[in-house]
Amino acid sequence: MIDELGRELTARGVDRRRRERILDEIADHLACDPDADLGEPRALAAQFADELAASAARRAAWTAFAALTLVAAALLATQAALPAVPDIAGGRSVVLAAVAGLCVFAGAQVAFVAGSLAALRALRLRREPALAAAEVALLRRRTAVALGAGAATAAGIALYALNFWDQVPRWWSLLSVVLAAAAVAPLAAAALAHARAGALAVSVEGQAGGFAADLGPLARPRAIGVAAVAAMLVGASLAERSLVEGVERAAVEAIAFTAGYLALGRPLGLSSDPTGSPRPGAASPSARSPRRRPG
Repeated sequence: MIDELGRELTARGVDRRRRERILDEIADHLACDPDADLGEPRALAAQFADELAASAARRAAWTAFAALTLVAAALLATQAALPAVPDIAGGRSVVLAAVAGLCVFAGAQVAFVAGSLAALRALRLRREPALAAAEVALLRRRTAVALGAGAATAAGIALYALNFWDQVPRWWSLLSVVLAAAAVAPLAAAALAHARAGALAVSVEGQAGGFAADLGPLARPRAIGVAAVAAMLVGASLAERSLVEGVERAAVEAIAFTAGYLALGRPLGLSSDPTGSPRPGAASPSARSPRRRPG
């Protein structure tokens, strides 16, 4: 029983530390009750792997969101401390300036959306012991996109400072590089935990909930896009005291939102909810094996 269960746990991607803990618990239970019916090793291993995968996916989503708050803090701090915006042609390279700006502008927005969606879905499904394989995969994709976009944002902060090193105060450049580097550390830790959890195989069948599982009746991508563009138009016009500047930035926001939705809408689960899934992400009663707790 113990040896076979160990092989099944290994086959399902359970790491050695958790595998040894599970086997010790099972062995202790069998020592107390040799006739205990714990089920088939394969089914028992699948149950352990399913629950570990659900827990790991939720934990990775929350860890990534926490790491992204540090990236956001670094971005806000550097922007608030910048004495004056340098001329884009005054840096070392216009191309480098464009790359840095794109990383910060697009990366920050993608990180916010993907990270928030991952954390929100994890929060909504926090009481489910096991999740459908499709739901776990969606959580993992959202977390991965959020971490990648967060890393791009941190890189953009550092690249911007390096590009305009001679055009801005030296203290600001050093502050930007230090804050960007400090933000990368928790992102790397979250990415490592996310990668380790990805080895777990999930056997629960079912569909992942769509965008409505996150925001309910507010899950209308087009309306959200229009609101974002309108907010950019009003905000930029007031901040720059120029309607032309507001229109230009709103147009950029519209293009960025459309491109982001087309590229990431399906991977992030922003499409309509699949039918016939009253509780998105939860394992159906027929798909779950009876929960067995040793001891």
